[in-house]
Amino acid sequence: MKSKKNATLSIGFKEKQQSSRKSIDKKPQKLTERDWENLMGVNRPTYKRGRGGAFRQQ
Repeated sequence: MKSKKNATLSIGFKEKQQSSRKSIDKKPQKLTERDWENLMGVNRPTYKRGRGGAFRQQ
């Protein structure tokens, strides 16, 4: 039974080999306060409905 089991496992499958390269650790990106505000959309124009249902910039 052992030989039959090993034969079915070895057909069509390759064993993974570890890559010779070492993984490069990425440094965390330092964002400024202005970058954070820009990402969150703080400085975007605001719109409200005016007379007649049209959007107007505030």
